[in-house]
Formats: sequence, C-alpha cells, structure tokens
Amino acid sequence: MSACEEKIDDVINTKETNLIVVEGLLTNQRLRHKIKLSRPYKVQNQSAEPVSGALIYITDNENGFAFLNEDPIGSGEYYTDSVRAVFGKTYTLHIDINGTEYTASDSPPAGQQLEFPFFAKNETDDLYHLNLSESGSLPNYIVYDINWENTDQCNPSDGCKGRVIYYDLKTIDVQEFYAPNKIDFFFPMGSTIIRNRHAVSVEYQTFLRSLLSETEWRGGVFDVQRDNVPTNLSAGAIGFFAVTTVISDTVIVN
Repeated sequence: MSACEEKIDDVINTKETNLIVVEGLLTNQRLRHKIKLSRPYKVQNQSAEPVSGALIYITDNENGFAFLNEDPIGSGEYYTDSVRAVFGKTYTLHIDINGTEYTASDSPPAGQQLEFPFFAKNETDDLYHLNLSESGSLPNYIVYDINWENTDQCNPSDGCKGRVIYYDLKTIDVQEFYAPNKIDFFFPMGSTIIRNRHAVSVEYQTFLRSLLSETEWRGGVFDVQRDNVPTNLSAGAIGFFAVTTVISDTVIVN
C-alpha cells in the first residue's frame, strides 16, 4: 500500500471571540492548586496568550475557601495557598476580569482504594510494563509517574522518567476501543512508581469523554463528528473547573 500527501495553504478564518480558557483542578491533596487562564488559539500550535490581572477566589457551600494569586505576574497562572477539598462539599470558582464575572462549580466524589498488582515483567526481556485495566466502580483516571533515575539502567540523556495516564471513565465508546495504538512504555527493576487515582464527577466525566474523542481517540476507525467540548463555566468562558478525590501510593518495582 502507498499514499501521498499534498500541502494545503488555505487560510484558516479566525475571529475575535473574547472567550477565556479556564484550566483548573482542585483535589483533596493539601497543596497549592493552580488555575490557568488563557485565550483560544488563533493559529494552530500557537503558544497560549495568558490572561493576567484577574481576581480569582474559590468558595465552598458553607463559607469562603481560598483566594488565588498570580505567580509570576503576567503568566496567567494563579495559585491557592496550601489547601485541600473535602468530600461532600461543592466548590465554586469565581473569576473577575475587568468587572466581568465567570463561575463554575464541581463536587468531588468518594475515592476508592487502588488495586494490586498493576505492573508485570515482560516475557522477552528484563523490563516491566503497566497492566492498564478497569479500576474500581466509579469514573476515574490514574496518573502513573515512573522514575528510574537511581537505577543502573538510567541513561541521563534519556531523562529516566515518564508519565502514563489511563482513563477509566466507565463509558462504552466505539472510538475508544478502535483508537490509534500507543507505543508501549517499559521501565526497569528498581523504578519508583507514584500512582494518583482521580475520582471524577459526572460532569467532569462528560468533559473528559468529549475531550478524548477530539484528541487521543481521534484517528481511529470510528471517529465522531467534531464539536465543541462541553464546559461547566458560565457564558464567555470555556474549559473546565474540576474537583477530584485522589487516592495515592508509592511502589518500588522489585
């Protein structure tokens, strides 16, 4: 089989929408949480234009919760002090830009314990791989941070660490089953793996499902019609403000 490519120089029509893009995640982990504000791209692969100088704070359903400060100034990245969200509360993000307010709310679901084993040795060599499979009974995704910098298998020029994210949204999507294949990720004995499983709300599940359909799952046999990804932001803003419950552990491969 053979194929050819033809360069297309058509001009992509863009217009000023004045929308802001919100990327925010609040968890039950006690740390400085980040909210990022930017403008939609006008050109493919363009760097995001930050939205600076906003007033941002988060409230819960009982009282005030946290104010955020831009750090550094001009970056469009805003941080809380060291705080944590708790199960059973609804958190609302408030953004004020030159007198225009945008809001979004989400509530963290209950967490579930992580399962073992989750990695196995390859049959053909001395490396290991993750067993990526359904986890728990609630929609979630797991972030695996893998590091083998302190092993004799580390080549410093290769970085000796990596991240794998596995989405288990408890949906049945044909485009997920027939998504393009990914390169397998292998790591040596002695690697340290930090797992963080995020339990997600129904609204965040819907957002992630749509986002994956437009990104990681696209290019397979059964693509869906392109559309805007849903948001929980009020009019004038896109993106998502999510609150998740995280269960973590650290394992050394041996």
